[in-house]
Amino acid sequence: MSQQPTKSKDLKIIARPVITIDQLKNNSKALRLLHLIYVLNKISEKNLLIVLKELKELGLDLGYELVSVVGNVVSKDLKEDLTALLYLGLLETRQQNRILSLTSLGKEFLEKNLDKEFLEKVKSKIEEIKPKISILLAESEMKRR
Repeated sequence: MSQQPTKSKDLKIIARPVITIDQLKNNSKALRLLHLIYVLNKISEKNLLIVLKELKELGLDLGYELVSVVGNVVSKDLKEDLTALLYLGLLETRQQNRILSLTSLGKEFLEKNLDKEFLEKVKSKIEEIKPKISILLAESEMKRR
């Protein structure tokens, strides 16, 4: 009697390093990202990439390596930092439209670790690019629908 091969489902385990809030205090990129999301209030991940690209072109580099792939901007580092901020409960995302925003814990954390000089710099740069990014963000929203 021949045995037929059985189909099995493999469980893939992806190991990710555990991060704590104390470790986050030493991560300047993630802190600056938190400041940026605070200034923008609510933003999708895709639109955040657009804003980061525009800020980088203006000379305000948050340290993320942005790569353009088929017209879309992507960043592995940004994805990892967003995952860490979501994991720590400093950011939340609305599932239906994947909009990122700070949680109350994130706002408290930011108040304790506020870099006022950087915050003012971000606000001024956002005001400079507001007309341009509002068009890009509206275009992105139209494509998503």
